[in-house]
Amino acid sequence: MFARVGVLSLVLSFFAHQGSCSIDLDTNSPDALKSTAKKLAGGIISFYNDSLKDFGAPGLFPDPYYFWEAGTVWNALVGYSHLTGDSQYDTLVSQALQFQLGDYNAYMPVNQTKSLGNDDQSCWGLAAMSAAEVGFSKPGNASWVDYATNVWNTQALRLDMEEKSGVCGGGLRWQIFSFNKGYDYKDSYSNGNFFLLSARLAKFTGNATYSQYADKVFKWARDVELVGDNFHVYAGTQTTSKCSNINRMQFTATQGLYTEGAALMYNITGAQNWTEAVNGLVNASTTFLSSKTSYIVVEKACENIEKCDTDMRAYKGVFARSIARAAVAAPIVSDTIQKILSRSAAAAASACTATTQMECSFAWANATVTGDSATAKDGNLGEIFNALEMVQGLLYPSAKALNTVNGTVSGKGNGNETGNGGKIEGYVEKGAGAMAAIPVSMMVALVGVATVVISL
Repeated sequence: MFARVGVLSLVLSFFAHQGSCSIDLDTNSPDALKSTAKKLAGGIISFYNDSLKDFGAPGLFPDPYYFWEAGTVWNALVGYSHLTGDSQYDTLVSQALQFQLGDYNAYMPVNQTKSLGNDDQSCWGLAAMSAAEVGFSKPGNASWVDYATNVWNTQALRLDMEEKSGVCGGGLRWQIFSFNKGYDYKDSYSNGNFFLLSARLAKFTGNATYSQYADKVFKWARDVELVGDNFHVYAGTQTTSKCSNINRMQFTATQGLYTEGAALMYNITGAQNWTEAVNGLVNASTTFLSSKTSYIVVEKACENIEKCDTDMRAYKGVFARSIARAAVAAPIVSDTIQKILSRSAAAAASACTATTQMECSFAWANATVTGDSATAKDGNLGEIFNALEMVQGLLYPSAKALNTVNGTVSGKGNGNETGNGGKIEGYVEKGAGAMAAIPVSMMVALVGVATVVISL
């Protein structure tokens, strides 16, 4: 994800953030939050419906938007339905999430093979996880958690094989298939998504194996220093250097993913190490604020120099969603998070104009940096998604609790787990030990070493 470049060259009129058409959001009003979220969600759906007529592939957005961003946007719209009570898009969202399942019902569609990363796949798995947690209508003969588990199973096997091979001591590679550029890169996004998916499945099912994998991948990220001593999350590292050289770029999205995962592990275990982790990750996230007093989020790696590519221009939304959920799972960090959400939501809304179609700009703290207000159709899907997640993130404290198999997600650490002793149903049970039972064709897709497997 970090290596992709897809910057749109837009020739657009400048709209001042404080102009008469910008949205003046009262962040203390649930009705105002829901109304603004409705406008933003409508802007995304309008673009999707228009592009669907031309492109014809349910679930996807046209170039320059990669597979990961589509899954992430649908995740936002699952959240929108839950947080606002507006279910008008549920059928469309459900269709999108099912149409892109691909082989093994694990979000590995063949038409994405040339660029399918572990991060892409898990973005869709997390969207399915959200559908399970909020109680989306059951998809056919399966369940939403089945789809999320399928993604987890494929990635747990890859993780086990990396650990067994000794390449950097474990961790997921960015790319799934060995013939794709980036296969020799282990990134914080892929590993952060897997960490978060493991933690969410642990909370949802009560199954201890998911917690064990969450702990394993987080420990690996700490050991190689993708998550540093001060809990800043760094971009990635190359296997060619035995993961000794770290790309120290920092992005909001990955900081958020690890924060939410740590908050859930704190919620599940109440353990001191997770208490320290969630506090440290939230404290480190303040590096993305425009100032110590503003609490307005800035994509520091690229925003002020106007070098954010298409992917990077959607990271703030991932961050917003994750920290909002983290505040529910770990109330010990809710004060700081609520300040970030409140100030940034107001700034994000003021960077948007509700005309015939929703238009938003990327920069919230400094309108003179990127005054590129545009609709999703004209290139600003990420900007509208960012604003939507930041605004609706303020609705989590008053929303209905998320589901688990045994009830609802608590806002307090319970200090223990329940479950079936770590048995995961499916083709991965206790890691790579189940490999002998996997068909060769599936192993090719799971492991990404086609030439080796075919020769057996």
